Amino acid sequence: MAITPLEIRKKAFPTVLRGYAPKEVRGFLAIVANELEELRKERAQLAERVDQLASRVENYERTEQLLKDTLLAAQQASEGIREAAQRERDALLAQARQEAARLQEGTRDLQARRAMLLDEIRGIANTYLALADRFEKHNSVNAEVKDPGKRSGNSE
Repeated sequence: MAITPLEIRKKAFPTVLRGYAPKEVRGFLAIVANELEELRKERAQLAERVDQLASRVENYERTEQLLKDTLLAAQQASEGIREAAQRERDALLAQARQEAARLQEGTRDLQARRAMLLDEIRGIANTYLALADRFEKHNSVNAEVKDPGKRSGNSE
């Protein structure tokens, strides 16, 4: 059972022979009542302080959880960005390799066409040279036929 300072102050003791001095008992009870009242106030203040601190701890715990969640989200986002960059890099690299292969194939095709054209031009040039030789021979034969004396060195 909890006792209050007021109960202590109002407590009356019966007087008995050779009992305590009532004035001293009342004085002592007043001191005890005052001390009890102070202790109750202090207890109430401490309880309020505990509640405040508990509230702050709760806030800190919520903040800590929020920071943990934020950090986790940032790590996941970072991982996602890194993976996306890796995929993009791989795709660009594959595309560049395909383009390089296509360009190499085109270069080989152009070199082959160049070689064919050079062969064709050489063939045409050889044909024209052969025709020129034949034309020259034909003209020299025709010249001999028209002027047979020039060939033998006879001049009449």
